[in-house]
Amino acid sequence: MIKVKRSHELILLIFFLALMTIMSILAPSFLTVNNLLSVTQQMSELGILALGVTVIIITSGIDLSVGSIAGLTTIVIATMYGMTHNLAVAVIAGLVAGILCGAFNGVLIAKIGVPPILATLGTMTFFRGIALVISKGNAISDFPESYYFIGQGYIFDTLPVQTVIFVILALITAFLLSKTPWGRRVYSVGNNPVAAVFSGVKLDKVLLYVYIFGGLMAAISGWIISSRVSTARADLGAVYLMQSIAATVLGGTNIAGGSGTIIGTVIGVSVFAVLGNGLNLMGVSPFAQNLLMGVALILVLLINNMSIIKNKIVLFIKLNFK
Repeated sequence: MIKVKRSHELILLIFFLALMTIMSILAPSFLTVNNLLSVTQQMSELGILALGVTVIIITSGIDLSVGSIAGLTTIVIATMYGMTHNLAVAVIAGLVAGILCGAFNGVLIAKIGVPPILATLGTMTFFRGIALVISKGNAISDFPESYYFIGQGYIFDTLPVQTVIFVILALITAFLLSKTPWGRRVYSVGNNPVAAVFSGVKLDKVLLYVYIFGGLMAAISGWIISSRVSTARADLGAVYLMQSIAATVLGGTNIAGGSGTIIGTVIGVSVFAVLGNGLNLMGVSPFAQNLLMGVALILVLLINNMSIIKNKIVLFIKLNFK
């Protein structure tokens, strides 16, 4: 299993470096320091969301509500600030809202037994509805100047703040998955939930914390997005939903559960960020960008599964052309 993971990560890394080379040739301004820092900014919001999605998918689950949680978080922060004029209280309230949304998903899935795709499909609409009711469908932009630091600021006038946050969260998540008993339980649940239960793993507790973690990552991502765009909206995180799932799967996390790494997810997110940035520099339309990103995703997955495809072709030939 470890060899398979490393093989996929190596293939993806080679694809990523090739993509960097192609973009630097087609768009000469791509390899400038300012542009590369811009790429890290663009990937941070998606990347933080993908960290939570990765942990959830490893358990063979799915969370379609992460975009709605991100949007609701921004509305809670804006509304609480309008009520208290205390930014710290507002941000904490937003993060707590994300945790509670994740806990709600976890209760539906772990305690009640609702399938993850059905539970989060319902809560996706539910959480967005709450955000729309609170905001009355309006965008809110009443933030103090200090709020914009996390989404627009720089450390030492060089490193984007959200990039530093993403790196720290990625390292923490990787440590939790690879070096803690909780991480081992997460993988065991994804590999074989029945065997995990018989080995003493409390399945419902593991799943509850997994979805809480996903809710927290979605909340942090929403906080950063609203800081960058200087606005809170109910649909602010919706655009990242499918991208976060695609980047996670591209990074090697098995959609059926049981395997996946944070380094793979980070590379997967980087591929999407580099491709999007390079195509923007070349003036490619957003519609064509979606097409090319889909092609890139399919290409990497085909290359990674080439041995499986080859075996199926050989088996087909043996069965039909004896």
